[in-house]
Amino acid sequence: MSVTLKVDDSEIKVSRGTTLSEVIKLIANPAQKAVFAAYVDNKMRELSTTVEQDSEVRLVGLEHLDGIRIYQRSASFILIKAVHDLAPDARIKILHPIANGLYVEISGFEISPQFVKAVEHRMQEIVALDLPFTREEVPIAEAIETFRSSGREDKARLLSYRNAPKASIYKLDGQLNYFYGYLAPTTSYIKTFSLTPHDHGMILHLPSISNPNKLVRAKKNKKLYDVFKETLKWRQILDVEDVGMLNSLIRSERYTEFVLLAEAFHEKKIAQIADTIFKRKQTKVILLSGPSASGKTTFVKRLAMQLRINGLKPLLISMDDYFLDRDKTPKSANGDHDFESPHAMNIELFLKNLKAIVASEETELPRYDFKTGTSGMSGKTIKPSEDNVVIVEGIHGLNPLFSSSLPKGSVFKIYVSPLTEIPLDSHNRIPTTDIRILRRMLRDHQFRSYSAAQTILRWPSVREGETRHVFPFQEEADVFFNTALFYEFAALKPGVEPLLDAVPHESPAYGEAVRLKKFLSYFLPIPMDVVPRHSLLREFLGGSSFEY
Repeated sequence: MSVTLKVDDSEIKVSRGTTLSEVIKLIANPAQKAVFAAYVDNKMRELSTTVEQDSEVRLVGLEHLDGIRIYQRSASFILIKAVHDLAPDARIKILHPIANGLYVEISGFEISPQFVKAVEHRMQEIVALDLPFTREEVPIAEAIETFRSSGREDKARLLSYRNAPKASIYKLDGQLNYFYGYLAPTTSYIKTFSLTPHDHGMILHLPSISNPNKLVRAKKNKKLYDVFKETLKWRQILDVEDVGMLNSLIRSERYTEFVLLAEAFHEKKIAQIADTIFKRKQTKVILLSGPSASGKTTFVKRLAMQLRINGLKPLLISMDDYFLDRDKTPKSANGDHDFESPHAMNIELFLKNLKAIVASEETELPRYDFKTGTSGMSGKTIKPSEDNVVIVEGIHGLNPLFSSSLPKGSVFKIYVSPLTEIPLDSHNRIPTTDIRILRRMLRDHQFRSYSAAQTILRWPSVREGETRHVFPFQEEADVFFNTALFYEFAALKPGVEPLLDAVPHESPAYGEAVRLKKFLSYFLPIPMDVVPRHSLLREFLGGSSFEY
């Protein structure tokens, strides 16, 4: 019996029981696009899945975030296998993104450039062999024992808190591993990668959504890398280095002190930033930027308090008041107003105001009416005194267009983002995008009456704007602040899970909702009332001690 499949823009008939891999071969010119998985009726499926009924199928390639995730996991397993083949006693940790790649640290073995080159060569051999990634569902108790007996306690800990009867174990040429999410069908799918030595490990360079067919190595950002190292040190101090250890702490009801310690790290870092600004006597303007749901608004409030402790009097200016009239706003390729373009802002007026502020001259601030889409002057004037410092927060805060003509040393730039978190285990890091989408989902629901499905469907356009206007200017920052909190997924879980459960099966957002629900299932919850009222997390949970 045949079934009808709507595959992207095509419609084909196939026999019931046909695999998705076989379906792809039937589509015209399949070589034009590498496919790593597919959404079948809005649910992610591996290519080995068979189709049993009429369905809508959306192919997942490297132009999709899901495809990039599959590629990264598969390449990571190949790397782990290659290291094991060359140095069986070495322990590998996949830690965080850097220079358009993943930083990988190895312990138990002396790393050298020659070893890194040998690992890359072994990876290439594994890819050429076209070895299958085979997945097997095993009882979770058996999986826990398998990892525990082989010394991989982090994976045993992670699985021991999962409320599931079975675990999906992947095998590559006899080596077992556990990954959060699907892998490619075989190693030959992972054609593009390279390794370079770095610090105590190496960088695994991989394709990205913007460059799916080639490697583009970005400059190594020392400030960003230092944040990652600092966060790793904090995790070691708190003795919570993975989600299994966090769950152990929650299960024993020792989480209140842990929450306060995590918040104390934030407070100390904010105080250090305020001290740095105070010591730079010539600083008159603080420009702050970061991607959506980074906690920028609360950070500004807390920074202002620390600056006041230093004897400074902060003044807050909103970059949103510098929008041009709507009819003067540039348009995107599809004809819509591009409100995220820097040229949607009155750059000339912004610089005029900031130059006056730096010179301690009186200047009148604008005001933008979002209802009418018109700009005008507010009638409010400021004339900063010696002890004033102006804080401006906005998407273009780090763009040189908004500061390059100001006197050197008069501007201090801060990049704010949840840059890293505790990992699920040594091979499964948590992408910062997962932190931010869950934060935004909760905030959208509480303060904007948006559903989780609406947030999920808007997210790609949000990320596209960040890719164009925020991420390229990270290196302009004088300092990075990591807004991630080690406990936050446990605190977000009780509020977010019901929102994800409400996403209807027929929604295109359903597959992502399922993925996020599975991700949250790794965490034990903690009560919301444990989160302090001044926490950055309150910007999303509600109940903040700050006014917004």
